[in-house]
Amino acid sequence: MTEPTDAGTVIADPGLLALEGVPYDQRPAKLEIRGLVKVFGSGAARVVALDGIDLDVPAGGFVSLVGVSGCGKSTLLNIVAGLERPTDGTVTVDGDTVVGPGPDRGVVFQAYSLFPWRTVAENVAFGLECLNVGRGERRTRVAEMLGVVGLSEFADRLPRELSGGMRQRVAIARALVTEPDLLLLDEPFGALDLQTRRSLHEFLRLVWQRTGATVLMVTHDVGEAVYLSERVAVMSTRPGRVANVVDVPFGRARGPELRRDERFMALEDEVDDLLHQPR
Repeated sequence: MTEPTDAGTVIADPGLLALEGVPYDQRPAKLEIRGLVKVFGSGAARVVALDGIDLDVPAGGFVSLVGVSGCGKSTLLNIVAGLERPTDGTVTVDGDTVVGPGPDRGVVFQAYSLFPWRTVAENVAFGLECLNVGRGERRTRVAEMLGVVGLSEFADRLPRELSGGMRQRVAIARALVTEPDLLLLDEPFGALDLQTRRSLHEFLRLVWQRTGATVLMVTHDVGEAVYLSERVAVMSTRPGRVANVVDVPFGRARGPELRRDERFMALEDEVDDLLHQPR
């Protein structure tokens, strides 16, 4: 997926660079979700969490799921990650059906979920160890990824010695170092203060552009979804369905000044209205 260059910089695969400027709907789908249903319990305790979800994420795309608490967006992400099984429907990545966790999908949760006894470099290397990547290649790939996320000088630190924002950078680096086909983010910045969260927005946007990763993110923050994404899928209340899909027309080259743009604020209001629209 990526090629290292000087100073830890990473550029996207040439095949993904060729997709620049290609209309969203004309890009090949990386992730396809069809007729997805998830039911918990049975009888009087039966709860339909997801009902008939259809969603595509194209190669190199960035799609966010927004919805009220309890609408099933994290359940949907867990099914894509292979951490839960659907009751009905299919999830495919590059045409292969998801039947469980796999190295083709990297996951970052709201909680940092780092191993407290491992250094930063050792945490990032964990997925490579699971894939039986040789020690020399592991060392090289971890060093490159730490350069990308700006943590090279903290390679030998323990998680307790890092700020919350730095810990989440480590979690994202660990998810990306195995070069997954799909990066799944479950409210990754929800526990952070506003200043740190916005700093990590810029970090994630840069890493997305450098690596060419395909991203599906769950968030309750409408502004975050509009700022980072190419497309926002608005979910209904339970049972969760994709009620609306909104295209974000600002291109990939964005900066903090966009938040003050009237078009951005209007789109944020549109998504927020859809989110609270009676169903």
